[in-house]
Amino acid sequence: MHRREALKLFIGAGGVVAMFGCTSDEQAGDSSAATSVAGANPTPSPDSDLSLHLWAEPSTAEIVPGIVTDVLAYGGVVLNGDPDALTASGSYLGPTINVRTGQRLHVMFENRLDEDSIVHWHGLDVPQDQDGQPDDVVGPGETYTYDFVVDNAPGTYWYRPHPHGRTGSQVYRGLAGLLIVRGDEPLSAGDNDLAIVLQDRTIGGDGALRYVTDMHDQMAGFLGLDLVANGEVGHTIDVRPEAYRVRLLNGSNSRTGYLTWSTQDPITVVAVDGVLLPEAVDVPGLVLTPAQRTDLWVDFSGFGPGESVELRLANTFVESGMGMGGGMGMVSSTDTTLALDGEVAVTFVVADGDPTPGTRPTSLSEIPSIIEQAVNPDSPKVFELSTFRAAHWINDAQWEGRTATELETVKAGSVERWEFVNRSPLPHPMHLHGRHFEVVSRTWDDDTAATSWGQIEAGIIDAGRRDTVLVWPGQRVQIAVPFGEHLGYFMYHCHILEHEDAGMMRNFHVT
Repeated sequence: MHRREALKLFIGAGGVVAMFGCTSDEQAGDSSAATSVAGANPTPSPDSDLSLHLWAEPSTAEIVPGIVTDVLAYGGVVLNGDPDALTASGSYLGPTINVRTGQRLHVMFENRLDEDSIVHWHGLDVPQDQDGQPDDVVGPGETYTYDFVVDNAPGTYWYRPHPHGRTGSQVYRGLAGLLIVRGDEPLSAGDNDLAIVLQDRTIGGDGALRYVTDMHDQMAGFLGLDLVANGEVGHTIDVRPEAYRVRLLNGSNSRTGYLTWSTQDPITVVAVDGVLLPEAVDVPGLVLTPAQRTDLWVDFSGFGPGESVELRLANTFVESGMGMGGGMGMVSSTDTTLALDGEVAVTFVVADGDPTPGTRPTSLSEIPSIIEQAVNPDSPKVFELSTFRAAHWINDAQWEGRTATELETVKAGSVERWEFVNRSPLPHPMHLHGRHFEVVSRTWDDDTAATSWGQIEAGIIDAGRRDTVLVWPGQRVQIAVPFGEHLGYFMYHCHILEHEDAGMMRNFHVT
């Protein structure tokens, strides 16, 4: 299929600039709109700093210009607090929630869908009943109330649904949004603060979203046909000839991207998964897995009026010998060579104006290492990732609700070393709810996929603290995890949503 023809049939991975779609611009920021909300009776909490009414409902959007597509969308209103706490995008994505460190946040979530759903606050350190877990889903017409203090440092986070078996479908149809924690930090960009969510989609000629259609999509993970930026194909952002902070979120279901500039300049990274790095890091290309966030420092002052700078994304999704055979039994691993030239995800167009060069950020944060604090320094807990019997597994087990083994039971306030061993022919971005961990080491258990890894290795940011780490086929990735004081069950899982939905998800139990 020619790309011009394909453009009429698809929607792909892209971004949203510092805001996300809600029912309307008025509803996103005007608390008076709460009186027009049907169904639930939203009431602000008198004890909260910020009260929101958030809902999920069917909607429509023009992802491909001129083609109306049925989607799901988050909408919201501010009931009490800063009216600018919600910012609308005008796309299918949810409103950006702007909170501050230390604020008490009250959210009444209303499910206007025809299926169960719940809201998970990805990256936030919250109690079990505030985490938005599959065991807490609410049915159509029902509500769930959140009330917690934002303990996270300033950074880039996001929210999405988490019903077991339906997360991939709901996120793919539009349910996702940014949550940005604000506060005092050494990196302040003022108005020059953008956010971009990268996703991929496929839209048929009738405008309908196409999702998982066969066992391959389910097993490998679903990839859309092309890229979307800010909820639309071919999105362009106007920028001044100045320095910007650009927040990136990979909101795709399965696509791990390799990002480069069209100028072939290095990418300057200042934060990962909501946490500032000790200092800015330059990479030739940036690897961004599903659910990872990376903040960039970009200086457009060297470009003239009307010049364009493209952020390109190449697909690094490896299917190492996914020839199922044998009744969908064990799969073998063979390496592949990746095409990293990339397609345009976002185009930045530089406006007229006096160039104002920025100063490269230095001394961004002090992150003390926790590796030596681990209670098991010489015996990391091992979690084997495998693919067999047409499914993905963690230590030969899958999701069983709120249960945990002895291996998965941890002490509050302790630090443990965990090691993910990928015996699967697929990469797995592994995520721990509410935990930012330190990557200790990467070694090979089986170097069959070393060639493809070698192509992208320079774009892997393991410095700082992460909540999602990419584990390549055949790798052992050891992490040091600091467990918090919130007791209860919290999930860890592969963030390829089709794998998560199929059961590649377990709990760690904090006691």
